[in-house]
Amino acid sequence: MTALLSVNGVSRRFGGVAALSDVSFAVPAGAVVGVIGPNGSGKTTLMNIVSGVDAPTHGEVLFDGAPVQGRPAHRLARLGIARTFQHIRLVPQLTAAQNVALALHEPEAGLADILLRLPRLHRIARERHRLSVALLERAGLGRVADSRAGDLSYGDRRRVEIARALAARPRILLLDEPAAGMNHTEKHALRGLIAGFRADGITVVLVEHDMDLVMGVCDEIQVLNQGRPIASGPPAAIRKDPRVIEAYLGAEDA
Repeated sequence: MTALLSVNGVSRRFGGVAALSDVSFAVPAGAVVGVIGPNGSGKTTLMNIVSGVDAPTHGEVLFDGAPVQGRPAHRLARLGIARTFQHIRLVPQLTAAQNVALALHEPEAGLADILLRLPRLHRIARERHRLSVALLERAGLGRVADSRAGDLSYGDRRRVEIARALAARPRILLLDEPAAGMNHTEKHALRGLIAGFRADGITVVLVEHDMDLVMGVCDEIQVLNQGRPIASGPPAAIRKDPRVIEAYLGAEDA
């Protein structure tokens, strides 16, 4: 398969500390690729670089064959790179649907619509709400569309963030520990949701500590340790790789 995303020799230093060192891998279009590693291995730094939150010290990031490293996050979102964050970033006072609507690119109201309160403004508001509810339904959360985000369970708030990322109509979706804080039932629903992305042609990069989820949904897995890549391959190979077992999975999973 053709690579939609390529990370080539990416390094990131913060002063004298190397957070990433010469990381390279490719994400085929339509695949689900996992990135795992111990805490502090550079996973979130990598996600920040790919999504435009940060820039590499060395190396390049290619999206659909074009270099995108160093471009701001909002421009990458317009290109089709969407992301959720390790720490939830919803507005708790807004409803779930309103949080999702914040990420919709269209339809948008113009200045004249707002100042003159033209009838078109109300049509746009209704359409944005309809689209937001549809995205929440896709994430299995249609029932909470009009509930305040701050009143939702932790797992539901995680999925609202995913629905909001979908509002950007991404070609690739970067999920940073989406299963954190979820119970077994919520994780099962998340696994089905990610599988649905693959069926819809949305490429996924999944950073996650839940190995059952990673092994069950990913086509390929990249493993980092202390900022360096130590292994890559399909889940069955990663599970048996002695370097991965020593660094991360633990001997009991061998």
